Amino acid sequence: MTISVQVSTNIDRNTKEADKLYTLNAQRHINRIANTFRNEILKSMQTTPKTGLEYEKNDGKIHIASSEGNPPAIDTGRLASSVRISPATGFSGKVMSAKVSTNVEYAERLELFMNRPFMSKESQAYVYAVFFAKKIQNQVSIKSQFRPSKVRSTKKGISIK
Repeated sequence: MTISVQVSTNIDRNTKEADKLYTLNAQRHINRIANTFRNEILKSMQTTPKTGLEYEKNDGKIHIASSEGNPPAIDTGRLASSVRISPATGFSGKVMSAKVSTNVEYAERLELFMNRPFMSKESQAYVYAVFFAKKIQNQVSIKSQFRPSKVRSTKKGISIK
């Protein structure tokens, strides 16, 4: 007479679930950073000091531009409203990315030739987005995904965090 015990595991299924959870969390964090970057771009345009040239536009209205080294001042709102996000949707190879962009033809001229940084590495928005990314990076780490829950008792019962 033979006695046997078969030991099996759900490791493959658990690994796939863990990978999916990590991917979704990474995607959410990349998109948070992209949204923060876009919001900081808009905020920098809205709050830039209007200390540049003052001139009359074709419609007779006066516009005061930003000075060199500052983000462009909003005039018509066309540039600000053109800043778009292409959200991260998953990994493309080994990289997950979201894209913040504008298709306004004068954006490059403002950024590169008129020294009105609003999206480049020299911009306040970029610097803040990098700071924000570093601040939240531990929230997307593998260790933070799988640390044990903390159990504490409260007046109303047990709370799990």
